Amino acid sequence: MAGNSNKNNHKLKICIIGPGVVGQAQGKVFALHGYKTVFLGGNQEKTERLRRQGYTAFGRDELFDGTYNFDISMLTVPTPTINGRINLSALESASADLGKRLAKAKKRYHLVVVKSTVPPGTTEDLVIKTIKKYSGWKLGRDFGVCMNPEYLREATAYEDALKPWVILIGEYDKMSGDILASVYSKFECPIFRCLIKEAEMQKYIHNLFNAAKITFFNEMREIGKQVNVDVEKIFKVTALSAEGMWNPNYGIRDFGPFDGSCLPKDTQAFLEWTKNNGLDADLLEALINVNNAILRKNGLTEHAVEIGTRL
Repeated sequence: MAGNSNKNNHKLKICIIGPGVVGQAQGKVFALHGYKTVFLGGNQEKTERLRRQGYTAFGRDELFDGTYNFDISMLTVPTPTINGRINLSALESASADLGKRLAKAKKRYHLVVVKSTVPPGTTEDLVIKTIKKYSGWKLGRDFGVCMNPEYLREATAYEDALKPWVILIGEYDKMSGDILASVYSKFECPIFRCLIKEAEMQKYIHNLFNAAKITFFNEMREIGKQVNVDVEKIFKVTALSAEGMWNPNYGIRDFGPFDGSCLPKDTQAFLEWTKNNGLDADLLEALINVNNAILRKNGLTEHAVEIGTRL
């Protein structure tokens, strides 16, 4: 097993499987930090470009002959949504190929890291089972597994990989997590560790929150335009005034649905105002409905107000 010291870290060999935006950014940063990093993918154009840039890159049909001698395999393959459903075919194929490569390789402890965005349970139900099937290796003895979400922005992927603001490691066991944590020990940012399924879910929560925030302000922007309000000006004030903007712990603690003297009455009052003025506030209406559903589930009185009545 690879050691945890910085000296031994330099000897670790890392294979990035799926050198897209995320894979290339992360792999190039690992190489910059002194890790022996190679890329492996099915896009010949990307493979050739990486080689021209001075990196070692292999095609998808290579390294099945017992020469796959890496310590860490990092899966960064795409998991696109097609017709509303996630497509895990590339991840399954990459896992099967990795298992076949490991089956022919000299057996030594190997760490598999899933960095692709996947629904909770995917790493255990798909990746681990597929690798075990094709490699014949025993999980926990021959190989370990981590789920390591990426938070890279496409336009600044390399810079974000170089200076991450946080690193999350979902680990099968302590040995798996320790090895990956040692790799990231060179990065100056907080490192958190959790279960594999928790890391998978956290990445979705991360993205869904961003989507919800963008949609909320877009909805308010559309309403503001229709009533001639300079929303860009007041959004800047909101960023300073709303505790949900400047307090990172606001709203995430388990205090139940929103209640009190302000939020219930103001969400309903503003929704009624939009309805009476022919404006759309679908997200706000959904927000109230979800909050009321949680109130009902907990045996509490919901805050529903019939649209059209005066408050």
